[in-house]
Amino acid sequence: MIQKKLIQDTPKNTIVEISRNSPNFPYLLNNIKDSPDQLYAIGNTQLLNMPSVAIVGTRKPTKDAAKAAENIARLYGKNGFIIVSGLALGVDSIAMKSALKVEAPVIGVLPSSVDNIVPKKNIYIANKILEKNGLLISERNNGSNVQNYHYIKRNRIISGISMAVIVVETATKGGTMHTVNFAKEQIRPILVVDLPAEGNQKLKKESYPIISINTNHND
Repeated sequence: MIQKKLIQDTPKNTIVEISRNSPNFPYLLNNIKDSPDQLYAIGNTQLLNMPSVAIVGTRKPTKDAAKAAENIARLYGKNGFIIVSGLALGVDSIAMKSALKVEAPVIGVLPSSVDNIVPKKNIYIANKILEKNGLLISERNNGSNVQNYHYIKRNRIISGISMAVIVVETATKGGTMHTVNFAKEQIRPILVVDLPAEGNQKLKKESYPIISINTNHND
């Protein structure tokens, strides 16, 4: 492992490089197509080989989707699962915050290097993840610039390290559907929240299991 210090304005921890030959490299990820040669990580790397579920969805969720993301993350978090997401705005942020509230460990998968939190609005969540013994990971080396295709490639890692992918709310195209398609290739179980969004209904018609969840906003 190679250790490097984080630069200013990022969580004050140590970057660890984990090669595919390392026992800390996630077993599930090592067995997917196009597995990364290495990961860069900050935090509790033991989480990489513990039971986890990915919770993914749109950056602009409806009220019902936001409530569903919160409830699902809390449910799985309380039952011993690591919560994985992309540290994006919307569903990702809601799920991660909800998991942290119930003391569930969180893995944030970044499209950027781990010394360059993207989006900047979520530096606070990144710090909270680390404070709560969670983990931030990326396949990008520190200091590398973020390109659009990095977001898509990041999504294969989100599904790749997870035992299942839970789709909260999605259109038929976009980042969440990229994650779904990777999950299909990787033969990961996919669960879909029963919401009227076009992507949800498409997956429902494809016979993926449906999660019906109470979205009462007075809870």
